[in-house]
Amino acid sequence: MSTTAARAAPATVRSFLLGPGEDLDGPLRAHGTAGPLLAPVRGRTPAADRAVEHELAGVVDEFLGLDVLDLAAGGWRGHSALRAAARRTRELPGSEEVVALATHRITSTHRPYVDVYVDGAKLGTLQLELTLVFWVSGFVCVVRDACLTGVTSGTCSVDASLAVQGAVMVERKGGPLDLPGTFALRGPVPLLAQEPAPDPYRARTVPGVSGG
Repeated sequence: MSTTAARAAPATVRSFLLGPGEDLDGPLRAHGTAGPLLAPVRGRTPAADRAVEHELAGVVDEFLGLDVLDLAAGGWRGHSALRAAARRTRELPGSEEVVALATHRITSTHRPYVDVYVDGAKLGTLQLELTLVFWVSGFVCVVRDACLTGVTSGTCSVDASLAVQGAVMVERKGGPLDLPGTFALRGPVPLLAQEPAPDPYRARTVPGVSGG
């Protein structure tokens, strides 16, 4: 099964959550995000608050550059059928399995943070939470040497939300994800990263032979 199709321009979390020309300055300002962080600063002005909000929006915007397809692929590490195929291909190096997936859900949650400093003193931390829920149907995955190496896409819709300091800034429910028929991953996705490889030198018992 070929998995060498050219990768389309990445679908980022930003492009999915925010419309063309939209940014996070407005939502951050509407929720007064900078105010609590800057409260200890004496003599601060509304212009200073806006400047900090703009800088924070820029940092968060960089985080939203994550590739949606990479996040979906990473979420498959917990899928039982893919992990079973990964174990079998690990035991037989060079082997490949094609796994058809039934309709399922993938949840990908990320909690980065931004520390805020003024004149070298830390004022506080901006806590972020990005959650994406992928509703997937009709996908066929290629597993080789315990890694996900290619995907033929079916249909996928996504619920996504970005919360800052516990307050949801932006969200989108049930948005369709436009996928190419076959898309190439940035690289193989290990499916058994948390499991030790089997020891090829482990002791073996030979039936019918006893020591003496």
